[in-house]
Amino acid sequence: MESIRPPCYAGTDMSLTFACISPHTPLLMPTIGKENLKALEKTRKSMEQLEQELYVSQPETIIVVSPHGDSLADALSINFTPKYRTNFEEFGDLTTKLEWRADTQLIDRIREDFKNKHLPLSLTSSENLDYGSAVPLFYLTQHLPKVQIIPILTAGLDTKTHYNFGRELKDEIMSSTKRVAVIASADLSHRAGENSPEGMSPRGVAFDEKIQEIVSKKNPLGIIDIDDAWADEAQACGAKVIALLCGILDEVHFEPLVLSYEKPVGVGHMVAQMKIS
Repeated sequence: MESIRPPCYAGTDMSLTFACISPHTPLLMPTIGKENLKALEKTRKSMEQLEQELYVSQPETIIVVSPHGDSLADALSINFTPKYRTNFEEFGDLTTKLEWRADTQLIDRIREDFKNKHLPLSLTSSENLDYGSAVPLFYLTQHLPKVQIIPILTAGLDTKTHYNFGRELKDEIMSSTKRVAVIASADLSHRAGENSPEGMSPRGVAFDEKIQEIVSKKNPLGIIDIDDAWADEAQACGAKVIALLCGILDEVHFEPLVLSYEKPVGVGHMVAQMKIS
């Protein structure tokens, strides 16, 4: 994909009002996690703080990027349907039922612009959100009942391509007349602790350290150092999600705030906000 460096957006009246990295483990859901919520207490409290920050930014549209769902090998996917709902039945939760509406106007413009630029983007249609999208939205839209959403799924393409996707999406966000927030739904390494289901890996620990460094040092381009082999060994499902977010943040002025990082069940969970300035 051809890469064109966008202009610096510092000091402009930006439509991007909020950006964050959020975990998406279903164990954060009260009806699913139950006793495991105690182990994830730091993450849960950080999510509640993040919800307050998102509310203050008053977004009209939330782009939520997830690595789960029916993703495609060779294209980004936007789930395009008028209405979305949670569905946690696969985790035994039959009671949590929340709904959101799509920002059909912005979705249509992204589709047309990506088509004109010959960028791989496909539209799917499902009212049921994958848990990678639904868990962050459950926590972060508690007081935003009218917010519209755009669910995006990563592709089977490499990290650098997702970074470039993010830069293209940034142009769409910046030219929007709406206030737009971006939620990067990303668990970190699933091999970050001794109690990891797949066993701890030094590369998993290093992955989580690298992501925290990228955020804290405001170095979005640093995500390019993480290739697919590293992410695969670390079993980091959120690598491409974070790469796409880094592309969106490229040359945008922001102040990073890592609210928490923990790995009580062997999986790295980081809650971070990039305060747009």
